[in-house]
Amino acid sequence: MGEYIMIVSTKGNNEITKLLNDWYLEIRSRRIGNAHQLKEIIDSKIHSIEEDQNLLLYYSLLDFRYQFVIDNLSVSKSSFDKVEAFDMPTDNFLAYYYHFFKGIHASTIGEYQIAKESYENAEKLLDCIPDELEKAEFYYKVGAFHYDIYQGLLSYKKVSEAREIFAQHAGYEINVAFCDNLIGLACTHLREWELAEEYFTKAMDMFQKIDEEQFILMVRQNLGLMYATQNLSPLAIRYLSEVNQKMPNNYKALFIEAREHMKEGNHSVAKDLIAKGYSVCEEVENIEYLHHFKILDAMNGDFPAEALERTVLEGVSYFKEQELFEYIKEYEEYLATAFYKENNHVKASHYFYSCSQAGKKAIEKEALK
Repeated sequence: MGEYIMIVSTKGNNEITKLLNDWYLEIRSRRIGNAHQLKEIIDSKIHSIEEDQNLLLYYSLLDFRYQFVIDNLSVSKSSFDKVEAFDMPTDNFLAYYYHFFKGIHASTIGEYQIAKESYENAEKLLDCIPDELEKAEFYYKVGAFHYDIYQGLLSYKKVSEAREIFAQHAGYEINVAFCDNLIGLACTHLREWELAEEYFTKAMDMFQKIDEEQFILMVRQNLGLMYATQNLSPLAIRYLSEVNQKMPNNYKALFIEAREHMKEGNHSVAKDLIAKGYSVCEEVENIEYLHHFKILDAMNGDFPAEALERTVLEGVSYFKEQELFEYIKEYEEYLATAFYKENNHVKASHYFYSCSQAGKKAIEKEALK
């Protein structure tokens, strides 16, 4: 099936309904210029539907989705408040979008258990959406969620399903490129470097063709991450510093660049980047990255093991809650080594054991069910 969206509306609002449907198609297709033009038209007419709660909710949902596509790094804890101010939708179409977009929001701010539940609720309603391309969009975002929680194989599987559908439809080349970019990330996590580079190159070719700088920088950031994961720090820094110059609020790129500078012994540069990243995360209330930056700051400042322990344990408590065992393993291993270097063998032994348990849980979680 092609592009088909239906929404419940009261009589007399057919024009706004059609505009909202068209707007979502442009948002979903990542055609930013077209989406922006439609938003301006809709915003000039939206006052005329004040009595239609369904359409106002639909508008609020799409406005969240639009802001996410424009700048997902500015999504904060309060970004979904306008949607939450409405009563829970009873209409299946609106309920689907509500749960789907709530999953996107929760995943972005690091509330992964809420995201998981929201995506599961949306999936139950997916059959009510007679639009194959919407199914592809859903698989793509669920694949992104699996990547965020360190389930590389599941991510690869879901995003490949999405890519297959998008590739069958003319006009969805940008979506195919987004899938290639995300498959590249999944391959990076799975340590399939050559395959990752191949997918990133495909995505980059498409984004350069349409000359969309925001998308080009996204791939450059991911190439930086790929080099960082291989401990090719100078190469990673080259890519990431360009991204951070052009996107100063990109807390994920700031974190990776800071970490690579620390590895290279550039502690004062790392310190500045950590301070910038921490400040951005405070602004958007991103709990996950606040913990990452606090721990990195302690590592970069060469804190005594006991001071480092306090910071790591604060983070571990959050990571356990969100089942992010990979981070627990990484940070507890670093902590164990710090205690070992200080000849505190009891604590070193405790954390080496604890991180090995977290590693087992991470492998278990990664397995395809």
